[in-house]
This record gives sequence, C-alpha cells and structure tokens, in this order.
Amino acid sequence: MPSGRRALLSNFCALQRVLAMSLLLCLLATVLRAPFALCFLVNDISSSTPSFYAFGASMIDNGENKIAMPFRALSENVPYGSDFFSKSTGRWSNGRNLLDFMSAFSSFRAIIYLPYSASVVEGIGYSYLDPYLKSINGNFTNGVNFASSGSTARNSTAEGDDSAGLFCLLVQVDQFREYQASMILNAKGLHEQMRVKKKFADSIYFFETGSNDYSFNAFRTDDYNPTLEVNTTLTYMKRALEVLYGLGARTFVVMNVTPLGCAPSVLNSDVGNGTYDAYGCKADWQELVELHNQRLTSLLEHLRNEHADAEWVLFDAHSIFLDAYHNPSKYVVYPFKACCGAGGRYNVNSSVLCGGSPMYVDGKYVQWTKCEDPTQYIIWDTLHPMEWFAYYIAEGFLNGTHLSPSFNILERVNAVKLSRTDYDFITSAG
Repeated sequence: MPSGRRALLSNFCALQRVLAMSLLLCLLATVLRAPFALCFLVNDISSSTPSFYAFGASMIDNGENKIAMPFRALSENVPYGSDFFSKSTGRWSNGRNLLDFMSAFSSFRAIIYLPYSASVVEGIGYSYLDPYLKSINGNFTNGVNFASSGSTARNSTAEGDDSAGLFCLLVQVDQFREYQASMILNAKGLHEQMRVKKKFADSIYFFETGSNDYSFNAFRTDDYNPTLEVNTTLTYMKRALEVLYGLGARTFVVMNVTPLGCAPSVLNSDVGNGTYDAYGCKADWQELVELHNQRLTSLLEHLRNEHADAEWVLFDAHSIFLDAYHNPSKYVVYPFKACCGAGGRYNVNSSVLCGGSPMYVDGKYVQWTKCEDPTQYIIWDTLHPMEWFAYYIAEGFLNGTHLSPSFNILERVNAVKLSRTDYDFITSAG
C-alpha cells in the first residue's frame, strides 16, 4: 500500500471532469467522423460473451493509476511484476493479480497454473482487462477495469504524490456511465443499440472496495467509531451498486474485506489497542473487518429483496485469507511476513517499502530485498497477495465455492452465448 501521503492534491476526484471532457470530444469526433487522439473506443465489445467490469482498488488495479499519473507509484518500480511480466505494470504484485486470473481465464473449465511461465492456460479465453484510461491500443472487447489503487468506497480525495486513490468508487461508476453511454451512442441503428444494451445487462460487475476506508483511517484517533465508519462505507457502496443497477447492470459480485489485522503492514504499525488474537492478528482490526463483512452480507440481502430481478453475490475472499493465516502449514512457511520489504519481524519498514529507494534510517543504510522463494509467502509487499495466492483466491470465484449464493461462471458464459444467438436471430427476423 503506498506511503508518504501528503496534502498535495486537494480533490483529485475532480480529474473526472477532465476525463469527461475528453470523452465528450471523443463522442463529437465520432459523430462528425473526425479523428481525435483521446478516443478510447478502440475495440468493439464482444457480442457473444458477457463482459467483465471491475471496480475497486490496488488488489485488482491493472495500471489505471500508472496511466493517470505515471512515475509516482511504487508498483511501477522493480521488483513489481518481475515474476511474470519481467517488468512493472502498475499491478501491486510480483506478477498477475486477482482480477487477471478471474477475468482472463473465466471461460475455462480447467486452469493449468504453471508458476511464472508465459503460458498458463490452453485454449481460447478472455484477454486481461485493460484499464479504463488506456486510450492507446486499449482492448475493451471483454470488459473494462476501472479499479484505482488506493481508492476508497467513500468520496475521499487523493493525497500525496504517489497517485494513491485517484478515483474513488463513485467516480469509477461515473467513468463506467460515460463509457456505457459512448458505446450505445457509437452503435449504428436501433438493432445494434439494443444489442449493446442487452450486452451490458448480461455482463458481470465485480467490486473489490472498502479495505482502504479502514486501512487509511481506522483507530488513528481516540474517538474512532467502528460502527459509524462501517455504516458510512457501506452507504457509499450501496449508492454505487444502485447507480449501476439503474444503468442496467444485473449481476453483481462484491468481495468482502480481507483480514487486515493479519496483514504485515498493520502488524508492523502501532495503530490500534495492541491486543492480539490467538493467531497473532490484531484483534481490534479483525473485529472491525468482521463488522464490515457482516453488514455487507446484510446489505446484499437487502438488495436482493429490493431488486429481485438482479443477482447480488458475495465473494468471500476473507475466509480464504483467514484460513491461510490460521493454518499456515497448509500453505506457506511465512504467513505474516512480506516477501518484498526492508526487514523487521514482518519484513515491513515504513521508511523503505518494496520498490522504494534505499536510504539511511537512524544512521543505518536500509534497502528492500525480495524473498528467494515466493511460494513460501502469502503476502507480496504490505497486504497484497503473492501471484500464486491470488490465483488460489480466484479459484474460489471461478469454481463458485466462495460465492454466496453460488453460481457457475462457465455456465453463465455459455448461457449468455446461447441467449445472444437466440436474441440476434429474433431481432434480425423481426
């Protein structure tokens, strides 16, 4: 998670106005059939498979912040991306992240994972989702990734020069609104517009948000009220979900918050009341996360009752993480220690984080190092999962074991393919 936050950008959510203006010019260029460099409508959306639209923060950001404000985030530096891409890509991982495994391979019945090889699957599947701001050679055929590292569910502002939290959740939803409007406007003829609208209704909308609302603020003041903060965070999440529902979205998958009290960054800090549970995790942080996840479950149940024509699915990534922390011998040697860091009990040094520049701290030269065997760690840097563990988490989504209510993503893809064939035949005949 980025550090060194200072009040430099008072309200970066206002950057959305710049993006909207660029999009407006793009649409004008489309109508007038004039060239415009910032047009991002570089690929039509696929008509045969459901698209995947992602909203959230650093655990699924595939380069949005890197494009918006380059050369500021640690995730743009070595050794991020070194174990798969051989270079940094803006992902907070040693390779691919959770969304890469969830979206790129969601149309496969079997996933063959060959650690750090260039070929992890056989057959034809989705490509990696490109970030929303990738206007040059962007590929939005199978969906768009709106996630922005450091973002919060509530309307927070960006702070510091490390490009953290550029686009809060509602701004990401507004970006989708603009994207959807442009795709419908760009469709030629009534039949094509109906096809595009049906496409958006058939798509999957995935959310990984809320974690930073607590990571940045929890227990930092004496009057911090967990119940109030959870309720506020979920209010913003509900607003975002209902806006998308109003735009025609009907399949929502919302990931709960992972066990922050077990994360190396939280364990290394002195924030909280200093109590620990039987597994070595900070008890007050764990209770905060559990409260959020309980209220999130209730929120989705409320939405099911209020909007019964839509699917409101919980992705329980929390229990996957928690099992690894509670039963490390099943997974790794170092459950609470970061693979990449600058030393200490948890291999986290707030002065020199993974990818940061070395410096003298209290007269001692400090620099980060990368672990020799990444498979023996759950966490890559401060709280982001290793590539191998991100794959393991994604399995809980792909096979439906950690979705509530459960649904089979492969069956959904095939069902949409069949419905699209029938729909195109009927509308063409009509």
